[in-house]
Amino acid sequence: MLSRNLVTLPVVLAVLGSTLPASAIPSEIFTAQLPEIQQNIPSGYGMRLPEHISLSNGSDRVLLSQLTVRVFPSPRGLTIGLFSCEAAATPCLVGTFSADSPNAVSTLYEFSKHKATGNAISLTKNIQGYFLDGNTQSPKLPFSSLMWKQDGVIHTVSFSAKERQNILFMGYSMANQPAIRRTTAKLQRPNSIFSLVK
Repeated sequence: MLSRNLVTLPVVLAVLGSTLPASAIPSEIFTAQLPEIQQNIPSGYGMRLPEHISLSNGSDRVLLSQLTVRVFPSPRGLTIGLFSCEAAATPCLVGTFSADSPNAVSTLYEFSKHKATGNAISLTKNIQGYFLDGNTQSPKLPFSSLMWKQDGVIHTVSFSAKERQNILFMGYSMANQPAIRRTTAKLQRPNSIFSLVK
């Protein structure tokens, strides 16, 4: 059943893809954190985020108003977490989006695992993703994830295992969105016109 649904996914995504605007922007849930995200993306990396957050428990607008976005930079990349509560100690992680160095040992291990045991998914004409269903693991995992390599980094979408279809839709959106890049430092003032005259 799972493989039959995954086979039909490229057809559904191709139809959806034709309706995505070329200059799409990330979901509005990230708007307040975009400056922080841009400042924390490692130099040379591109962070991709979905145009919409899709989850099975409620309308998008109600859902967005209940989630908290947190940014977790590290030397190997950047992770953005969505939480359903404010307290960090409470286990209320809804899902994560990350862009990591392809040279990080833990990232390479997870990517290899996804390629070896996950389902291959076409995200763009040239980008192949690998979906690992938490429900089919032994023991079962609470989260499922989709990983792919793009822009020289490894991207991961990880959400509750019940969100299988939504993970695939968000991953497709990310792979087809423009990458967010690190912001440059400060704007420099242009040289005075008098300094150009000799």
